[in-house]
Amino acid sequence: LLPVKPSLVQSMKKITLLLCIMLTILLVGCKKETTYEIRFVGFDGELITTIEVENTNNILYPKAPIVEGHDFIGWVKEEKEGCIEITAKYKKQTFRVNFYNKDSQLIDTQIIEYGLDADTSNLNMEIEGYQFMGWDKDYTNVNEELSVYPKYEQKKYVVKFYDAENNLILEKEVMHGESVTAPDAPTKDGFIFSSWDKEFTSVKSNLDIYPVFVNTICEVKFVDMYGDTISTQIVEKGTAATAPSAPNVKYYTFSNWDKDFSNVESDLVVKAVYAKNNEVHLNTNANYWLQVISSKYNITKTILTEEEITKFNEKVLSDYSKTKVIDVKTIEVTATKSYVNSLITRYSNINKYVVYNNETKKSLSATEKDAILSNRSLDKIPANVNVKFGLITDFAWVRSYPTNHYSNNYSMDRFQETTINVGEGVAIYHESLDGNWYFVQAQNYNGWVEKKYIAECSKEEMVNFLSAKDKLVVISDYVIIESVHVRMGQAFPLVSQEANYTIKFPTRNEDGRLLLKEVSLEKTDDYSVGYLEYTYENVMTQAFKLLGIDYSWGDKEKDGRDCSSTMNAIYLCFGFMMPRNTSNQVAIPTYGTSIAKGTFSVSKMKNYAPGTMIFTSSHVMLYIGEDESGNPYLLHNTTSGDGACILQSLSSYGTSKIIGTLKMQ
Repeated sequence: LLPVKPSLVQSMKKITLLLCIMLTILLVGCKKETTYEIRFVGFDGELITTIEVENTNNILYPKAPIVEGHDFIGWVKEEKEGCIEITAKYKKQTFRVNFYNKDSQLIDTQIIEYGLDADTSNLNMEIEGYQFMGWDKDYTNVNEELSVYPKYEQKKYVVKFYDAENNLILEKEVMHGESVTAPDAPTKDGFIFSSWDKEFTSVKSNLDIYPVFVNTICEVKFVDMYGDTISTQIVEKGTAATAPSAPNVKYYTFSNWDKDFSNVESDLVVKAVYAKNNEVHLNTNANYWLQVISSKYNITKTILTEEEITKFNEKVLSDYSKTKVIDVKTIEVTATKSYVNSLITRYSNINKYVVYNNETKKSLSATEKDAILSNRSLDKIPANVNVKFGLITDFAWVRSYPTNHYSNNYSMDRFQETTINVGEGVAIYHESLDGNWYFVQAQNYNGWVEKKYIAECSKEEMVNFLSAKDKLVVISDYVIIESVHVRMGQAFPLVSQEANYTIKFPTRNEDGRLLLKEVSLEKTDDYSVGYLEYTYENVMTQAFKLLGIDYSWGDKEKDGRDCSSTMNAIYLCFGFMMPRNTSNQVAIPTYGTSIAKGTFSVSKMKNYAPGTMIFTSSHVMLYIGEDESGNPYLLHNTTSGDGACILQSLSSYGTSKIIGTLKMQ
């Protein structure tokens, strides 16, 4: 063998190493990487696309397909044999379907999933005099927001008039509730037409109407001392009429009838004559005024029926800008941030007066007043407010701000807006920062109320409580029920009235929720089953129950009231919805009237009926009639003197300041 040079050996080692490195690089470059098959699946398992990736942490997701009636909510990954399956998930869209009645009032709201049907089986659409013809929109397979209105056709009837021989003399088609003009009275030998045998002034069915004939007759009408008809009789000429029982008239005794009706020769109107009783009453007693006005007015006659009071209330609700009264049962379950913010921030008098600490009586600093404003928590009002509801469970102050610190002075606290009575319903819009107050809307006011006086409940629970058909109404100045101060005019659902009155009374659980407690009450004159009948006698009786009570600005004191609250208490007993403040009371459409300042007079007052409200700037009084000398008198709660509800003659009060009236009839 030939010797090898060391340098050649080193060169060969280097070449071998280089070849190994190149072979390794070649082998590595040829090695196949691991890959993953990704399958994207859409709605109902439909394949969207398939991709392959080397790294499952960096998957590029496709755009989810749009599916009608559904909202895409995300992807769900699932490893399967040989691949990874990523599925698009959806949820059905929901739509609000509002149903309205004939008067375009909302009666039902349903949240319906896409493609499903709304349900009207529980909606009673029957209206007297109308035939329900269905709905103006299809509410099956819902795929959009809907407002659905009913369709009606007014019912029609056929009215037929016949003569003495049963021959048809007139046939007429009329709408439900319309009157028919009768044909000329038919004749019959030896008889005089007396009347038709059926009433046709408000037709509500098909009618066949026949004439009624009598021998030669006369009509005798008996009327009471006010001219109201007691009875009407048809008698044969030359015979006697039979007198009805004369009605009892309080403060009077029946004396006689003013005409002889023993031998009637012509139509007569016979009036009852009464003698006034010699009763003596102080003018601070309701009986005095009832005795005086009973010479002119029938004090037991209904002034307005329940239906007519409902029409009054409809006028009150017809223009919120004037009356500031709302039916809390109709408040929507959502509200906008701007609306709630505007209600809260309309109170802006915190720097108008000195503000005092409710406990120490010391004035607050600017920093402390800022803390009151901060407690309103305006920045926490959401864009869309979910409205809550509740019932008041105790005598509750309504405040301008979420604080019991007072402004100006304690008795004329300018932060005291009003009070809300036990059993009233409220809509809850917002909570204070400290969690102790709610901003609420009641029937005739809104403001801050301490949470401890509100029992929260569903809207349905509140509506059922307020809409109870049978009610027990407090008609005393106040009563104590379950240690709670309950004021005149408040109504509670009446469960029974067998031995005692049993009512549903709102109480508050420890968690702040509503608990309706059945409470037994003795049958006393403190209560009325249902609202009182609206008569002069009842108006005066209720008004004089408040004579002498203390004046209290904004009703801050439980045993006091201010001027407008005094009027409210009286008329709540009859079922009237009344604005809280005088400026809103006089503005009730149709019933309220403005009067140019300085144009009213004592003589003009005599043209108004007792029970009329009389307004000056920021004050209201109740006209109760003329005394025995013909002087008009007023009952009103005033800050004058000792500050109480007083009687005062109009002449002593003066007429120059009167700016309006509210006729309660």
